[in-house]
Parts: sequence; C-alpha cells; structure tokens
Amino acid sequence: MSYFEESIRPMEPRLSSSLPAGETFRYQVKWDGMRLLAFGHRGKLRLQGKSLRDKTSKYPELAGLPQLINGEEFILDGELIALLQGRPCFYSLMRREQRGAFGAKNKAIPVFYMVFDCLFLDGAWLGKKSWETRQEILAGALREDRIVRICTSYADGENLWDAVNKQKLEGIVAKQRESPYVTGPRKSPYWLKTKLEQQIEAWVGGLLVRDHQVTSLLLGLEERSEQSDGHPVLRYIGNVSSGLTQQDLSAWQKWGRGHAVSRSPFQGPLPAPGKEILWVEPLRSINVTFNEWTPELKLRAPRITK
Repeated sequence: MSYFEESIRPMEPRLSSSLPAGETFRYQVKWDGMRLLAFGHRGKLRLQGKSLRDKTSKYPELAGLPQLINGEEFILDGELIALLQGRPCFYSLMRREQRGAFGAKNKAIPVFYMVFDCLFLDGAWLGKKSWETRQEILAGALREDRIVRICTSYADGENLWDAVNKQKLEGIVAKQRESPYVTGPRKSPYWLKTKLEQQIEAWVGGLLVRDHQVTSLLLGLEERSEQSDGHPVLRYIGNVSSGLTQQDLSAWQKWGRGHAVSRSPFQGPLPAPGKEILWVEPLRSINVTFNEWTPELKLRAPRITK
C-alpha cells in the first residue's frame, strides 16, 4: 500500500512542567520550527504540515530528499527550521511562510529539515514498532546532507537540558523508548515536551491608553522590507503590561508625551480599532520574556524582564 496521497496527523507530545527521568526515556532537542511530514514515492516528494496543508512548492530545497533515502517509498517526520545568528528562529520561518510561493526574496531565509522519525519504508508501516526500532531504521535509511539532518538522541536528559538552556533553545522532548507512533490530533503521553521561556529585545512604538492612563506598551521588531527599498521597518508583535508597576506606566506616559508622533511606526496588523493609542518614536527597547510565538507572529504571554 502507498501512503503518498494520504493525510496523516503527526504524533503530538504532551506538555510536562518538569523533565521526565528514567532509563525508559531518551531525549531530543525540541526545535523551534514547523512540523513537517515528508512523503516519498519513486522519486516524487510531497511535504505536509501539521494542519494537513501541502507545503511542497514552498520548500524546493528539499526536492532532493528522495535521493537521500535507501528505498523507493517513505514517510519521515521532522521539524523544519530557519536559523537566525546560528539559532532556530520561528519568527524568521513564519515570515518566509507568509511570503507565499518560493522566490528570490525567500532565499535570504534558508531552511533545514531536522528528521526525528520514520513512519513508513518500502511497503512497511512502522508505527507499531518501538521508537527505538524506528530510530535504528531511520539511521540506516536516511543519508544526511547540508539541509537534511537526523535529530540526535541522548540518554542524559539533565545534561541536554543544561546545554539547551545555555544555548537558549526551545526545550526538550522526552520519548519513551518502547513507544509506538500514535497519530494525532490527541497529544500522546509517550512523548513529553518541557519548554524553556524565550526572550527577545523589542522596540516600543506605541502606548495603549485607557481613561487617560497608559495600560500597556505596543511592541515591534525591526526587519527588512521589500516595500521600503530594504530599509528596516517595525513589525507589530503585540503589547505587554505584565511586569510593569503603576510607577513604570506613569514614567512611560511622561516619556511618551515627549516623543509622540502622529502616525503609527508599525507595519502589519495592529490592535482592534477603537482603542486609544499614543504613537511614539521607536527609540527605546525593552527585554521581554514570552512562552512562544503565535502563528500570527504575536507574542504569547509576554512579560517585561528587568
């Protein structure tokens, strides 16, 4: 049976507040990217995202993947990532996603495919085999190249956690060695993810006002835009109030009055109409801790870090 035209929901890990321990687990880096299944059939390739949408035309860099497999039919599971200053950057990957079909403007954001499972190989569905057996099959079937890599597994979760923390990566997925592959959408207890908080430096481009008092700060990131002849523009990424005292808000209000501008300095969707906003020159940056990026490239649960 060929699965080439089938839609498969990938196995999803459950969130764990602490890193699971024990010999029954092995540990892999949780890459900050986009889940991607790769289907191969006699030299043809189809890429499917977690939402079941076809991604093949967006990532032609992976067209050579069938030539890296020792077999004619396969299904691989992995994470597509983009790098910024040597580290995975979900924001950069989603900016490329938003630009549509692959073109010259996307070449500035190269991608890499981090493969961590093999579900099907030459007529055999491998989902009922143990995770450890599937890892052995994957290592024997896939030849790595510059873009396609096999995720390394580690027996020592604590050391990996220290390394992930030091390198400011997203987190760790602990996988039971004897676990089968359980397709989604339900999250599986066989795989457990433990995530680190993320941090960025963002520019303040506006102050949200209610009853003549500042209640939160509007944040943006600088990026290059084709529409602005390559000059940096400020892209809106959300607003933050957590971590600010009333004294802080009053100080921002005083500063904002002295640096107010008549137009928004942001590019991209802004807060809902009807809200009172004091636009300011983006001259001050702040450190923000947050849980993750939303698909719309907004910060989830941001908090100011002092």
